[in-house]
Amino acid sequence: MDSTKPQGSINGQEERDLLFARLFGIMAVIQSGLVVRTTPLASSASSSNLPSSLESYEQLLTSLVGLGEQKTWLRESAWFAISLLVNVLHESDVLWKEEAVTSTMELLFVKNVVWSTEKVALALKLQDLYPKREWKTFLAPTFKNSDLLSTGNLPTIARILKVCGCLVRSG
Repeated sequence: MDSTKPQGSINGQEERDLLFARLFGIMAVIQSGLVVRTTPLASSASSSNLPSSLESYEQLLTSLVGLGEQKTWLRESAWFAISLLVNVLHESDVLWKEEAVTSTMELLFVKNVVWSTEKVALALKLQDLYPKREWKTFLAPTFKNSDLLSTGNLPTIARILKVCGCLVRSG
């Protein structure tokens, strides 16, 4: 990750290239399953051979949220990667899975109070994967009901979609 941090003065194209390199690298780690490996890798001089950890998972999640906040044109891709990360975690058998789910919910819904279409989509996914969570605490005060798609929440969702320019008008 350090090799994708800008050093010195760079132009706009170089900055975009570094941001995309960071996103590509994180997605490669997620899709390879390295983020949730339960056994050590074969010994390698270039990387750690330890199993994955809650700390490394949280670092990737925090980096993705940061990428999405850094540039609006990168938000959709960053949150898509967060969705992949949630899927990989859900399907894994890591010992720290429950703590990672809690950490994910805290970061996405308590520490990050801004709502976007991407966040709504991820909230729907997480509600489906973890219906027994205390959703009222994660969705309040933005949403009235713990069921994101309840009738009382639809005006708020419509506002989020409209602000993001995603609301399609009929007629």
